[in-house]
Amino acid sequence: MWEETDPGLVQRGKLGDEKALSRILLDYTPLLRYIAGSLVEPSRPDYDDLLQEGYLALINSLPRYDEKRGKFSSFLFSCARNGMISFLRSNRKEKRIPFPEDLIDKGNFFDFLPAWYGEDIFDNLTCLETVVLDAFMETGSISRAACLLGWPRKKADNAIQRIRKKLRAKLEHEI
Repeated sequence: MWEETDPGLVQRGKLGDEKALSRILLDYTPLLRYIAGSLVEPSRPDYDDLLQEGYLALINSLPRYDEKRGKFSSFLFSCARNGMISFLRSNRKEKRIPFPEDLIDKGNFFDFLPAWYGEDIFDNLTCLETVVLDAFMETGSISRAACLLGWPRKKADNAIQRIRKKLRAKLEHEI
């Protein structure tokens, strides 16, 4: 999908060479676009914000890169993705919480449960289910959650279905 930049160019960028930094930014733009696109749709307004976070991650990670530990693209991928996810988490908008009885059969539990029901909804979830629920709530879709976690979509979908089943049972028992 993208080619690794010349290690000499990365080294010059680490030392502050502006031309090298410009070239590195240009070379890794496809990678940053890929990461941002895997987290949000390119048509969304926060896509450009995620790209900015990616560019900042590239600039900030360049001095910390150690060529003995692997390729720069791998290091940048982790730094940029983490920066973008942190940005999304810090800019999460609060939603109005509907009453759950109206939503039991509509299947959209995840839009309201954590705020309405409190933290104890997670008591019966496994670690895997908690991780996929967090990713789902962060990204808004099963496909993007699976991509974020690096899982096959089916694995994420199965976990979400188990969560829905547990939450339905808990809600029906409580109501």
